Amino acid sequence: MPDCLPIASSIDFVDLGKATRPVRQSDSKLKQTALEFEGMLMTQLFQTLRKTVEPSGLFGDNQNSRSTYEYLMDQATFQKAAENGQTWGLAARLEESWKMLEEAMNSTSEAL
Repeated sequence: MPDCLPIASSIDFVDLGKATRPVRQSDSKLKQTALEFEGMLMTQLFQTLRKTVEPSGLFGDNQNSRSTYEYLMDQATFQKAAENGQTWGLAARLEESWKMLEEAMNSTSEAL
């Protein structure tokens, strides 16, 4: 059997409760952060999917100009979708999850 300590014995919960809590984020800041994360994820997915398509030659043989254009197009596509409320819904779920986590952290610190 490996020599290891149980996790619970190595944590001092009193000190953990006294730890500095992150500053409460405003709802608009949480929403913006969640939307930015969803946008980055969508952009990554678009770039990955685009690698499976043969280049059309519209931008010549210069791979840099093509990838720059596609990156900017992906960002603009997501920004327009977000403005119209047509996202995947991941941002809303992240925002809700972060709020619940923040509430749980606040109630835990109040209990200690």
